[in-house]
Amino acid sequence: MARFLVKRSQKLGTAPGSLIFVGKQKIDQVMLEFFSYDKSGILNKEIKHVGELKGLIDSKKVSWINHVGVHDEGAIESIGNFFHLHPLQLEDILNTTQRPKFEETDAYLFIQIRMLHLKEDGSLYTEQLSIVLMDGVLISFQEIPLDVFDPLRERLLRPTTKIRLRKNDYLAFAMLDAVVEQYIFIIEKFGERIEHLEDQLLERLEKSHLEQINLYKREINFLRKTIRPVRELVSQFKRSDSAIIHSTTQPYLRDLEEQIILATESIELYRDMLNDLLNLYNSGLNNRLNDILRVLTIFSVVFIPLTFLAGIYGTNFKYLPELDYRYAYPIFWLVLIAVAVGMILFFKKRKWL
Repeated sequence: MARFLVKRSQKLGTAPGSLIFVGKQKIDQVMLEFFSYDKSGILNKEIKHVGELKGLIDSKKVSWINHVGVHDEGAIESIGNFFHLHPLQLEDILNTTQRPKFEETDAYLFIQIRMLHLKEDGSLYTEQLSIVLMDGVLISFQEIPLDVFDPLRERLLRPTTKIRLRKNDYLAFAMLDAVVEQYIFIIEKFGERIEHLEDQLLERLEKSHLEQINLYKREINFLRKTIRPVRELVSQFKRSDSAIIHSTTQPYLRDLEEQIILATESIELYRDMLNDLLNLYNSGLNNRLNDILRVLTIFSVVFIPLTFLAGIYGTNFKYLPELDYRYAYPIFWLVLIAVAVGMILFFKKRKWL
C-alpha cells in the first residue's frame, strides 16, 4: 500500500463522527496507564476499565491517562463518554491516517502527531499519537505499546524535576518535545547515511548507489510529509490563548518551535543533497560512458590506416612490385606498427588518451 495516500474504503458512505477504526496496527489487549502526580508524590498504576478513573482523578493533581490500542472502538467510545469528548475527535483518534493537527474547543485542546521509529534494518515506521489536554487531565492515545516516553516516565518518578512541579500543559509540551527529539535523532541517522553514500560515490561509482539514492529519497520524502505539518501544529499550540496553557510554558513552546524548524530545514537540506547525489551519479555514469566511447573511437581511428594498407595488399591485382621483394613482409609489419605507434603518441600528446 502507498505510504503517502492511505486506503480508507472502510469509511466510505459513513456519517461524520462514526467510530470506525482505520489502520493496521492492533494489539491483543487495550492498556490504560494512569499517572497522578504533584510535587509531593506520584501514583502510577494500570487500570482495566475507564470506570476505575472515578476514584483516581484528583482535581488538585495532574492526571495522565495513556490509552494504548486505538483499534478497540468500544474502549474509545467509553473514554470519550467519560470525558465528554466530541464524536469528531473520537473519529480522528480511531483514524490512524490523520495529518498532524491542533484543534481548540471550549473544554479541551486536541493534538494529533505521528511518532517515528527506526527499525533494526534501518527502515522507518510510524504510529499516531493523539493528545487531549483539559483542565488537570491529559489523555494520550497511541496504537502500540512502543513509544518515546520512557525518559519522560523516569523524570516523573523524580520529585524535583520540572514536570512534577508544573501543570499538565508542561506535560503536553514534554511529550511533543520527546517526539520531536526522536525526529531529530532519525534525521541525523539518515544524514550520516547520505553523507557516507556521498563519500562512496566520489570514491567509486557502483550500480547499487542508484538504488540507495532512490531508497533514501523515498524515506526523506516520507519524513518530510510526516514532520512538516508539525511546524504549524506547534505554532498554533504556542499562539493559543486557552486558559489551559500557562505563561510559564510559553518559553518551552518557543524552543520546541525552533527545534521543529531545525528538523524541517535539515530534511530540506538532505533532500537537496540527494538530488545533487543523483546528478553526481548520472554525471559519473555519463563520464564513464564517454571514456569508453573515446577509447573505442581511438582504436577505430588507429585501425583505419592499417586497414587501408592491408586492403591494398589484399587486392587481386596480378602484379604488385613488393610481392617479389624478399623483405616485403617484415617491412609491411614495421610500417603498420610505426603508423599505429605514431598515432597513439600523437593522441597522447594531444591528451586524448
